[in-house]
Amino acid sequence: MTDLRDLVGDDLEPGERERLQRVHELLDRVGPPPELSPGLQARPDPPRASVIPLPRRYRFTALAAAAVVAASLFGVGYLVGAAGDAVPVRTLAMSGAGGASATLDLFAEDAAGNWPMELEVRDLAPGDYELWLTRDGKLAAPCGDFVVAGEKTTVPLNAPYRLRRFDAWVVVENGKTKPVLTT
Repeated sequence: MTDLRDLVGDDLEPGERERLQRVHELLDRVGPPPELSPGLQARPDPPRASVIPLPRRYRFTALAAAAVVAASLFGVGYLVGAAGDAVPVRTLAMSGAGGASATLDLFAEDAAGNWPMELEVRDLAPGDYELWLTRDGKLAAPCGDFVVAGEKTTVPLNAPYRLRRFDAWVVVENGKTKPVLTT
């Protein structure tokens, strides 16, 4: 029987030494493992994987089938994705000086009373702008800010108002009241 001190030394905490002593005694009681049979002493050979080669005449067919499947999946994804697009309930045209124009698509009112919309502005000078609802020709309710940087800008906006209370829509430069686009 081997002494535990010969195996682990003397630098253990007392609780750890007692735990290891119990384990050491249990292992001594069990004894050595049984001898291996001669058939198990050598490691068995790993199984060989068999690769089935694809004949050359079918490679083009397999590639064409993969392309057809990929195109079909892309088409189905496009159709499913486009099916969720909202359809505007009303589209308004806006015009302004210098050939600037816009299209305002109003979508269905949600349960909270918000009117989601999308404003597409074309040929408006770069800058910061605001979309407003007007009443009696005066700015009455803001619907959002946006920035124009190119020939065409499309922005989602929102009108959380009862639209029947207003006359028209206008776009003004941020901080100003003179319309640059009107319905």
